[in-house]
Amino acid sequence: MKVQFTDVSIVGNRYIITDDNWLAQTDLQKSAPVHAELTLTRKNNKRVEVRGNLDAGVLIACDRCLASYSFAAQAAFHYILDVESEESGHIKELECTRANLDIIQVDEPVVDIPDLLRQQLYLVLPEKKICSPDCKGLCTQCGTDLNSGECSCAKTTSNSPFAILASLKKG
Repeated sequence: MKVQFTDVSIVGNRYIITDDNWLAQTDLQKSAPVHAELTLTRKNNKRVEVRGNLDAGVLIACDRCLASYSFAAQAAFHYILDVESEESGHIKELECTRANLDIIQVDEPVVDIPDLLRQQLYLVLPEKKICSPDCKGLCTQCGTDLNSGECSCAKTTSNSPFAILASLKKG
């Protein structure tokens, strides 16, 4: 759903989104209902303020064992969408204050709600995706999932990278 700046009220438009069609354009699968609330407020013809919350459950793969697990993505966000003009570009190059960090320059006066939700979803995903704190991961030799059991090669390998040097030692 794309909303033109001119369609946004000065008082504010509120959108409640439970449709998950925007999630299909990501590499993630839904594991729980999606709920998003956004309020768009027009500041002027070239600027719209966006405030919102996102709650979505998605399936992600563990970085240690590659098993899929459900992650509850929750985000509260606030942005100001500003149509890029030549003078705002020059000002942006000169100085960037803390207030400017929430301003997104857009090419045309349109709020792309699905795109904003996708961005928020990716921003709240953990940097290191671990299914549980005690995840043992995969065996580096044979690839067996160590959470489901031990492998035979784990007992024969040494943890020390210098173990090979022991065989070269002259007695």
